[in-house]
Amino acid sequence: MLAFGWRWMFAIMGIAGLLVALAWYLVYRDVETMALSPEERAYLEEGTTPEPRLPTEFREWLRLFRFRITWGMIAGYFGTIYLTWVYTAWLPGYLEIERHMSIAKTGWAAAIPSAAGVAGGIFGGWVVDLFMRAGFDPIASRKYPMAAALTGMAAFTVLAAYVPSNAWAIAFISAAVFLGYSTSSSCWAMASVAAPSNYTASIGAIQNFGGYIGGALAPTVTGFIVEASGSFIPALLLGAAIGLFSAIAYLVIIQRPIEAEALRGVGSAIPAAARSR
Repeated sequence: MLAFGWRWMFAIMGIAGLLVALAWYLVYRDVETMALSPEERAYLEEGTTPEPRLPTEFREWLRLFRFRITWGMIAGYFGTIYLTWVYTAWLPGYLEIERHMSIAKTGWAAAIPSAAGVAGGIFGGWVVDLFMRAGFDPIASRKYPMAAALTGMAAFTVLAAYVPSNAWAIAFISAAVFLGYSTSSSCWAMASVAAPSNYTASIGAIQNFGGYIGGALAPTVTGFIVEASGSFIPALLLGAAIGLFSAIAYLVIIQRPIEAEALRGVGSAIPAAARSR
């Protein structure tokens, strides 16, 4: 009966994903092919600096790894997605195994953090805009909220691990997921300012690679820990520690954006000033 319930849950999630994909396909329009008014185009381009869209060569792509901001984004997103996927993959099982909630209650309870995550994603973008209006530079306006939100996510994870009340556990987990999605949206805002515009997709993909490693490890590592210890508490504490490490990585490693001149140097030489970043 339990396995049957899980199969239905995953089937519903898959159908929902297909419906969202269909809605996106029907509604989305490429702004490059649409007849936008001058006012609409100016709104879309507000705050961006026109740059030549030169093709990115492979050797230039490799040079992205010589900058500390690239490694800061990899390390930071690793922890963001690791801790997020602890909840994404194991929340229903955690509520049932650790919190002894029925399958019916687990379904409703697990939906609350998911809704909080949606709100957190929107909140993260709003905070970045708020910091920009307050006078922070593009890098600082992203890394400070990211580090703060990820630290908060780690703290709420620890609280959720030890609180005896199921209701408070759901509240703390919801706060953690809210801050995790807030961090994630700010991460993608970071990709837009970390390197010249024709490298945005490249550095975003490199960042996402770090996240994929975290997302792949989290469900497996959590499962092994729960099997070995008989409890989710050590797994949650490990996730919190990884989240805190990544918050420090955002705060300390990320300093300045990558300049176009440093990427398009002569041969393989990169200015010493660029290497120090």
